[in-house]
Amino acid sequence: MTATTTRACLSGKSLAALVLCSAALLSISTARAQTFSDVTAAAGISYNQFSTVDLAPSDARVMSGGAAAGDYDGDGWTDLFVTRVDDQPILYRNQGNGTFSPIASGTTGINLPAGSNGATWVDVDNNGQLDLYVTTMNVGRNYLYMNNGNGTFSESAVARGVDVPNASLPQANNFSASVGDFDGDGYVDLFTTSWGDSGGLANRLLRNQGASNPGHFVDVTGSAGVAMTNVSGSTGVPGTTYGFSPRFSDLDRDGHVDIAVAADFGNSRLFWNNGDGTFTDGSDAAGIGTDENGMGSAIGDIDGDGDLDWFVTSIYDDDPNNGTWGKTGNRLYTNNGDRTFNDATDAAGVRDGGWGWGAALFDYDNDGDLDLAQTNGFRMDQVNFDDKFNDDPNLLWNNDGTGTFTEVAAAEGVLDSLLGDASGKGLLTFDYDNDGDLDYFVVNNGDQPILYRNDSDGSNDWLQIELVGSDSNSQGIGAMITLVADDGGDAQIREVNAGSHFLGQSDIRAHFGLGNLDDLISELTVQWPSGQTNTYYDLTPNQLLRIYEFDGGLVTVPEPTSLALGGMALAGLTVAAVVRRRKKKCAA
Repeated sequence: MTATTTRACLSGKSLAALVLCSAALLSISTARAQTFSDVTAAAGISYNQFSTVDLAPSDARVMSGGAAAGDYDGDGWTDLFVTRVDDQPILYRNQGNGTFSPIASGTTGINLPAGSNGATWVDVDNNGQLDLYVTTMNVGRNYLYMNNGNGTFSESAVARGVDVPNASLPQANNFSASVGDFDGDGYVDLFTTSWGDSGGLANRLLRNQGASNPGHFVDVTGSAGVAMTNVSGSTGVPGTTYGFSPRFSDLDRDGHVDIAVAADFGNSRLFWNNGDGTFTDGSDAAGIGTDENGMGSAIGDIDGDGDLDWFVTSIYDDDPNNGTWGKTGNRLYTNNGDRTFNDATDAAGVRDGGWGWGAALFDYDNDGDLDLAQTNGFRMDQVNFDDKFNDDPNLLWNNDGTGTFTEVAAAEGVLDSLLGDASGKGLLTFDYDNDGDLDYFVVNNGDQPILYRNDSDGSNDWLQIELVGSDSNSQGIGAMITLVADDGGDAQIREVNAGSHFLGQSDIRAHFGLGNLDDLISELTVQWPSGQTNTYYDLTPNQLLRIYEFDGGLVTVPEPTSLALGGMALAGLTVAAVVRRRKKKCAA
């Protein structure tokens, strides 16, 4: 498709907006010493992810614990779905008042009794409603719950070809799923992972049949060239897969999404998309895969140079007597822009993450660069572990703007469970209270989860973007958004992604921190997966914008308490600069 450019200007602030902003300023107290507060109990979230903790290292249940964030009912508030391997999963509906309400499984149709592990909200049939894909342990297949549009779901994984049965290992340990349109047909495809000696193709690439049969899939793992059996890396185990966290991402910016897989025992791989439905394993030439035991995955422009970097969690242990596994720590692969990467782990200061699991890049302080959160810990009574990893704390690294990080978890209020050995697994970020800064949610194996509310003082500006595709998939997954806050200033990029950080899926809305802007946003460009490009100028910060692919329309999304988002045609609304959050600044 020929690229087009749409120009739209939003300038000035309405009197109503200024009145709202003045009221908000009156309500803001002095800055808190800590940015995050544990509001789990106050928010109405209470469950144990997994009750059994005295398991062998080979029992994959000690690595379980997932969650996914998405607005399944279209009311403008992001909801939570959480998995549990020994009990029913839970769908928490966001009440819009800072609390969540668990919805009884009997009323939703999500009736999996036990065994859920990973979860992904995604519109597989392009009907504008979020469906739910759930991976499992010790069940023998995965589940796909199709959204009926009335708060209920219908399970249809087998009929739609995404159940991923494995005849040679019926009790497979399935982990994360990622979503992306690898063949460019306007419908999202799936990549799923499994951990163990599969004896078959446990990691699967499932291609959406698209317009001819929307939301129905075929397994193209072998023909596409992404089978991960018989792979041997630096400490590889031939004939196995041991996949954890896949991500679709256009790492070389050629318009075709690639596949990056964080995997255990030296099996992390990078597959370049050839643009013809096939992939080439470019791991060795790219300089990645040295992470030894890849667990979690996070992709974003960490150093602000305009391309996407890849962070992989792993195991760090400087005691030579503790085990024989690879244990040189995390890896930060910074992108050179030519299909090669540098190992910037030590320069960035992020090598020691304990026994790492989930990871997420997000600008929690809205200062214009991506910060990094990581979960970690391994709860096992093994003599050679010496209980070393039982009380690994969650980590939060603050980016100084150059891709160098300082660990600030305790100073910012990110503390573990009172049990002291929470063993964090899944991790996701979302703005659950719609106030313009990103909160995050941690799933703990064998313990209660933690919801960290971001209580920053609102001194920095921000912008959030929600895409509605037409020629592209309905959610705009794979779109690249570039923002320039000031004329002649540095650009920020966000890739719209529905991938997994390790059993955790963040909210799909693109979030930009803008620092202390004190002006309009100079320029915003959306490059859609279809090839269409839309550019907008002079945008008011501190709001959520919805952008439509079919006509380049851009609208400010009002407060969800006054207008439910789902199923409503907003394209005809008058575009206005509406200040819609409680944390914002006012122009003098």
